[in-house]
Amino acid sequence: MKLQKGHTLRILYFFIFCCTASWLPLLADFCKSCGLTGSQTSLILSITPIMMFAVQPLYGVMADKLGYKRTMLTASLFASISYLGYLYKQDFGWLVFVTVFMSLFYNTTQPVLDSLSLQLARADKRFSYGTLRIAGAVGWSATGIITGHLVDAININIMFAVSAASMFLVFLFSSMLPRDSMEKNISGEKPYQYLKEVTRNGPLLFLLLCVFLVSASATTIWNFYSLYMKENGASASLVGYGLSFQGLCELPLFYFSARIIARLGLKTTLIITVLATAVRMLFYHLIKNPVAVIPVEILHGVSWSLFWVACVGYVGKLVNERWAAGGQSLLYAAYYGAGAIAGNYWTGYLSEKMSIADIFLLNAGIVCIMAILLAWQMKRTSVTLSLPSDNPA
Repeated sequence: MKLQKGHTLRILYFFIFCCTASWLPLLADFCKSCGLTGSQTSLILSITPIMMFAVQPLYGVMADKLGYKRTMLTASLFASISYLGYLYKQDFGWLVFVTVFMSLFYNTTQPVLDSLSLQLARADKRFSYGTLRIAGAVGWSATGIITGHLVDAININIMFAVSAASMFLVFLFSSMLPRDSMEKNISGEKPYQYLKEVTRNGPLLFLLLCVFLVSASATTIWNFYSLYMKENGASASLVGYGLSFQGLCELPLFYFSARIIARLGLKTTLIITVLATAVRMLFYHLIKNPVAVIPVEILHGVSWSLFWVACVGYVGKLVNERWAAGGQSLLYAAYYGAGAIAGNYWTGYLSEKMSIADIFLLNAGIVCIMAILLAWQMKRTSVTLSLPSDNPA
C-alpha cells in the first residue's frame, strides 16, 4: 500500500497525538497513584522537558543530516517499547529511568514531523501546516475519551498500553514516508554553523523567549488538568471528555489558521492567544463544578492552536531550510523543554501549599502582565508572517 505524502503525514500526526493524549495529561495522576510526593512527581514530569531542552536541539541537527524518515523510524520504535516499561514496576527510581529512556526517543518525533509538513507545504501549495497538523487534534480528541473510559474500567496503568500501541503504529506508517530530498544537502556542514546562525538571529531568539514564558505559565493546564478536575470531584471519564473536547476545539483553528494569521498578522495573533490563555486560567479558578469546566475548553483552540501554528510557521521562515528540523527542535526545546521545566516545578512547589485552582489564578495574572510586555516589545519589532500556504488540502 502506497499513500500520498500528505495522507501519510496526517496519519502520523493522528497516531502521535493519540499517544500523547494517552499519557501526558494523566502522568501527574499516575505518579500520585504510585504514592510519589509532590517533589518526586515534579521531577518525573520534568524529565521529558529536561531531555527536550538538553538533547533535542542536537537531535534536530542530526535529523537534518541523517534523514527524517530514518529518524522517525528509530525514534518511534524505541519510544513504543519504552511505554511498556511503565508496566514493569512503579517505584520512583525505575520511573525516573524509564521516563528518561522514553523521552529520549519520544521527543524526536514531533519536531521532525513538523519539519516534514513545512517541507511539503513549501513544495505543494495545496497544503499548509495547519491542514496537516489538524489530524493531530483529531487523534488527541479521540484518545482522550477512550483512555478515560479504559482507566475507569481497568486502572490507570492502561494508559501506557494505549501509548505503546499508538506509537508502534507511528513506526509502521513511518516506513511509508518517501526518502528525504534534502538529507544530503548539509552532510558536509558542521553543527557549529547552525548554532552561529541561531545566535545571530534576533527575531528567532525573541520568539523563543516568548514561547518559554507562555509555556512556563500554561504548563499547569497541560500536566495538572486531571488533578485539577479531580479536586472538583470529576471522574476519569469526565477528564477524558474534557481532553477530547480540547482536541475538537483545535480542529477549526488549525484548518483556518493560515487564513486567520494572514488577516490578523503575527503580532495581533500572538497577543490574542496569550490573552486567551490568561482568561482560560481565570475561568479554571472561578468554576468549581467540573462539568461546567468543559465549555471553557472552547478557548483551547485560540490559546493553543493559533499560537502554535504561528510559532511553527514563523520559525520555518526565520531558519534556513537546510536546518529545518534543528529550528523546530529549538521551538520544542523552548516550549516543551525550558518552559515546561519551569512550569512543572512552579506548580509542583505551589501544589503543596494551595489548590490547583488557586495556582491557575496566580498564573493568569502572570500571563496578563506578560501579554502587556509582549505588546510593548512587538511595537519595537518589525515582523510579518506568511505561512507556506493558505489553501486547505
